[in-house]
Amino acid sequence: MVARIFINEEPVISDGLKTTDVLWRYLDAAKLLDFLQNQTLFFCRGDEFDDKHEGAFTELLRDSINSSYSTNNIAYTFDEFKRTIRSHVFVNCWHRSPDDSMAMWRIYGISNCSVALTTTVGKLQAALREQRIQHLLSIEKVQYVKHWRNPELDISPYSRVFAYKTKAYDFEKEVRVLIDRSVGEFDDEIAEIGMAIKISQKTLLRSIVISPEAPPWFDSLVRAVAEKFGITAPVRRSKLATDPV
Repeated sequence: MVARIFINEEPVISDGLKTTDVLWRYLDAAKLLDFLQNQTLFFCRGDEFDDKHEGAFTELLRDSINSSYSTNNIAYTFDEFKRTIRSHVFVNCWHRSPDDSMAMWRIYGISNCSVALTTTVGKLQAALREQRIQHLLSIEKVQYVKHWRNPELDISPYSRVFAYKTKAYDFEKEVRVLIDRSVGEFDDEIAEIGMAIKISQKTLLRSIVISPEAPPWFDSLVRAVAEKFGITAPVRRSKLATDPV
């Protein structure tokens, strides 16, 4: 197993991703306005997800960690370690696809009045690099596994446990940005349930795509608001809205 080396301020791109890969982030109207007004991306703390399999380990990893603590006479348990890791990793999620997905519109757009931000892996990396974030930072292609079958997971560093999700979610084709605050802060309690990271919209955005089911007034509103906030990326309607021949 080859250990990944992380450099402060430089988001590392994981294996299986190309800088040209297109990414989508589906937002309702309120989250779009927040993004435009505050120019931030939200990173959720790892233990705040509803899915109980988020940040899940396997029996193999649990036994290995417990054995290491026992061998080295460290008064710490796997359960304590897992709780700490989950509270020190912050996650921002994207969908990887050249085209938009009706399933993703329905699940994450929430309503007809929704949009999707599009970027590429390379543009996302550049936008994060500009912010000089003083934590370990990586852009990960999520791998979908069956945790109950005890697969071997590459979790070097341990924050990469969030680069795996249970197989039931493989339709999401997810790419995640991970901020790992466990280095240097492992023994500290973290109060924040999320992190809002400043981002250059000019560097990040490839386009803003309006839901195929959005009413005409919302289409006009999004275009007007984008112009007001100085968005230079194209604003367009989803190609799924095109009438068939």
